[in-house]
Amino acid sequence: MALSPSRHVSSIGLPDAALAATAGVAAGLIGPLAAMAPRGMPVWAILFTVIALAGLVRRGVLGRMARALPGIAVVGAFLLLALVSGLWSPSDRILATVAEIAYVAVGALAGGAWVAQMPGVEARRLAGLFLGGLLAGIALFGTEALLDFPLHRWWNAIPDADVVHLVYSNVPKRTAALLCLLVWPAALAIDRIGRRGLALLLPGVYALVCLPLTSRSAILGIAIGIVLFALTRWSARLGRALLGGVVTLGFVAVVPLALFLDRILNLEGAGWLFASARHRVEIWSFAANRALQTPVFGQGIDASRALEPQGEVSRFATMGDSLLPLHPHNAFLQVWLELGAVGAGLALAATLMLLAGTKRMAERDQPFALALFATALAMGSTAYGIWQAWWMAGFLAAALMLRLAARVPADDR
Repeated sequence: MALSPSRHVSSIGLPDAALAATAGVAAGLIGPLAAMAPRGMPVWAILFTVIALAGLVRRGVLGRMARALPGIAVVGAFLLLALVSGLWSPSDRILATVAEIAYVAVGALAGGAWVAQMPGVEARRLAGLFLGGLLAGIALFGTEALLDFPLHRWWNAIPDADVVHLVYSNVPKRTAALLCLLVWPAALAIDRIGRRGLALLLPGVYALVCLPLTSRSAILGIAIGIVLFALTRWSARLGRALLGGVVTLGFVAVVPLALFLDRILNLEGAGWLFASARHRVEIWSFAANRALQTPVFGQGIDASRALEPQGEVSRFATMGDSLLPLHPHNAFLQVWLELGAVGAGLALAATLMLLAGTKRMAERDQPFALALFATALAMGSTAYGIWQAWWMAGFLAAALMLRLAARVPADDR
């Protein structure tokens, strides 16, 4: 069946050429940025948002963003709750956190609307630049890992004697997690240009790259993603239902589940578990107990980093001024702890709306989208604070590049 001209023809003119060039730079930079400077992802998110808004204005379709009105309402209510909760939050960076959530939300809205109306030839060009940049980023990161991260040591001014500390630090772990997200839109882009075998190979190759790394969350994320990909290639409906059930259970039952793992199963003291996993259980127990103190509206946005210990003692780390090491290492618990049942309900609604949106994708694209969702869910449940700007920007980049790849006219030769 012939594709509509709108998917093949792009407009011409100097402003369009400048916009296309800037968008191309942004698409090509994602992989190298994730590989070398993951904390620079918020800058990328802001840049892409500006490009998207300019593109919508240029084409006179700024009103397309209004099509996401239900999502805007839910996210807007969440942001309002987060802002108001600053009245009782102990954190000193409430406004910064709310602003970071807000600009990522605007990026998702504007970027999604812009990509959705992008001509096919332009989508193919940008997807190709993204793919090339990401493959370069993966190759660079893999080489770095083999050579004890010489460029990372130079970039971060780390002495050679501290290489062991670098290997086990968050510096390579952040990169591993971001690339773990980005392989799925890259795989879809490869699939769209008619290389289905290579598309299936990319996540597997990246999983092998992750195996010798110290980021267990990245290993878990890519493994869960591959399992969901295989399942949804057989039945996208079943995979979506499974993910919807996990998300719902997570938001509804995370507090009692965290207490069950600690108090009943005593996983915190299980010698057969590696230390970081046992520490996670302890952290989740601390967070769940505090969430029960303020079950309706929570302790306030960003409170995780500023809660003072109330006599709690950790088996694994010396507690300073804060009960938690900046965050609970679980998105569900962090929302419950900071924004209570109301925030959890809004976050659940937004997440299920995002999941339901995969139904509108082409059937061949859905396994990639659901695998990305599963990967993000696995890592969001075990690592990093959900409001960390670089992490939110990574989710945004992966989602937008997936949307971009789905716009590429399929070549089934």
